[in-house]
Amino acid sequence: MGKFIFTIQGEGRGHLTQAISLSQLAQEAGHEVVGYAVGSTNNRKIPSFFTDYIGDKPLLQYESPSLCYGNGKAVQVGKTALQAFSKFKTYWNSASELASFIDENRPDGIINFYESITGLHQWRTGAKIPCISIGHQYLLLNKHFQTIPEKKIDQFFLNLNTQITAIGSKKKLGLSFLPLENDTKRNIDVIPPLLRKEVKELKSTAGKSWLAYLTHFRLAEDIMAWSTLNPDIQLDCFWDHPNHKETFQFSSNLTFHPINAELYLEKMSQCAGLISTAGFESIAEAMYLAKPTMMVPVPNHIEQMINAFDGAQSGAGIAASTFDLNLFKVYQKDHVTDYSTYHHWIQESSRLMDIHLRELIQPDRKKKSSWKSLFTKRIHWTLPKNNSGLSIPKI
Repeated sequence: MGKFIFTIQGEGRGHLTQAISLSQLAQEAGHEVVGYAVGSTNNRKIPSFFTDYIGDKPLLQYESPSLCYGNGKAVQVGKTALQAFSKFKTYWNSASELASFIDENRPDGIINFYESITGLHQWRTGAKIPCISIGHQYLLLNKHFQTIPEKKIDQFFLNLNTQITAIGSKKKLGLSFLPLENDTKRNIDVIPPLLRKEVKELKSTAGKSWLAYLTHFRLAEDIMAWSTLNPDIQLDCFWDHPNHKETFQFSSNLTFHPINAELYLEKMSQCAGLISTAGFESIAEAMYLAKPTMMVPVPNHIEQMINAFDGAQSGAGIAASTFDLNLFKVYQKDHVTDYSTYHHWIQESSRLMDIHLRELIQPDRKKKSSWKSLFTKRIHWTLPKNNSGLSIPKI
């Protein structure tokens, strides 16, 4: 059995919940997680649902790249890219912090949840410790994955960033809503979404209220406006607002909650449907609980645009460009989806991840040095052939 360190992108809740899920699966299989390293921006506080889960396990938080939203709702691609160059020294120091943390805890392997500093660390150290990178983003590199036809430049930069996060990784694991063929040439294996035990243990009931989850609080303005015009629909919305750390009652039919994992899952199990900013994890949880989803990507957020497209193709719900919840109201009247294939796929998570964790820390006995391979090839090139066409040694 192996000992692992998890490195996690700390923006939003998706990668953090995936790390919790894999921690549970790994421990059930007899492996041990000896430490967690979370990359965030401006010392953003790590959500309590994550710190409560890991308890007294070693935890490192360091500065890492994140998306820039500016003063509006949309992602600012140029500013995000500029940040990566202007703060390179800071990120180099973060890689040093991560190196010290890894040396101190001595893992057999690293499990990387789309954290770019991990790629920088693996490049600096020559990937001395074996690493696997996990995330839905790696599925986008799979030649069998169908993506949106527009925004090719944005997709190029997204995939470039994804490649950077996976520098030095022995394999990339692409999370997928439904089974898809592996891309062996690019070393990408397809695995099911990683759902926590808390999600799998929930009993789903058909409620009347709607649930919303926003990755950025400024997007709440549209939901506020719609709820005012539709007082007959009860809405619970979860957000990470800097000034509203407690429950905020906007109106009689719209309540905002700070991020709270337990309450969020409770509300999801009892809701009639989910309105989401197309985060992969929220869609995956809603599908497991058979809740139809309206997926509204953050403007200019190419990853969420692809998530929404993929989710709609997989039967999760509808993709939309705005929070026109009238579309969702109409959709729910006729929504009938069979989630049995999805549930069977989810059941494969434990078996597949145990295989990947074991393979990661096994010595690669077949691997030859590049010098030896090159030398062998040159020997074959210089060998003369006899009349039968077989190579014979020169004496």
